Amino acid sequence: MIRYFCLLIVLMLVLGGCSGGDGPTEKLTKEDMGIVRLDNGQKVYYGMNRAEAEEVLGTGQEHARGVFNYESGIAVFYRDDAVVAIRMEEESKGHYQTTRGAEIGMEIGEFKERYGELYAPSRPDDILYYFYDYKKEKFLEKNSPETEKEARNIFVFSSMFHNGYADTLLFTDSYYASSGK
Repeated sequence: MIRYFCLLIVLMLVLGGCSGGDGPTEKLTKEDMGIVRLDNGQKVYYGMNRAEAEEVLGTGQEHARGVFNYESGIAVFYRDDAVVAIRMEEESKGHYQTTRGAEIGMEIGEFKERYGELYAPSRPDDILYYFYDYKKEKFLEKNSPETEKEARNIFVFSSMFHNGYADTLLFTDSYYASSGK
C-alpha cells in the first residue's frame, strides 16, 4: 500500500512538471492582449480606458477614424473611450513588448513558445493569427462570428513576419478587425 502511495506521489510530481508552468496557457485574458513599456513595466491592454492608456503612452496624435499614433511605433484605436486595438511596429523594438514577452524582431518560433500552437493557418505563412473567444474561453480555428456581439467577444492577435522576423504585431477584437470601428 505504501509502495502504491509513493508511486502515486512520484507520478503526480512528474506529471505536474510536464504541465509547463512557464509555457503558454490555453487561455487569453484582456491583459494578455496588451503591451508593456520596457523602461517602467507599465501596461496598456484591451479594454483599458483612454486616460489610463495615455498615462503610459503619452498624448497621441489622431491619425484616422479614432486611431491614435504614439511615440515609439505604437498605434491605438479607441471605441467608446476604451482600447480595442493596439499595433506595434518596428520603432517599438527596445521600448515595448507584449505582456507575454514577445517583441518586434523575434523569430516565429519564439512567438509560438509564448502564444502556443493553436494559431489559425494562413497564406502566406508569414503571418500568425490567433483567434480566441474570451466568453467561451477557447481558441478558435477561424474568425467567423455571426453577430456584432460575437465579434466583440473574439480576440484577434496577429503577428506579421518579414524574412522570418516579426515586424508588426496587432491586438484587436474581431469587430474592429472586420469593420474598422
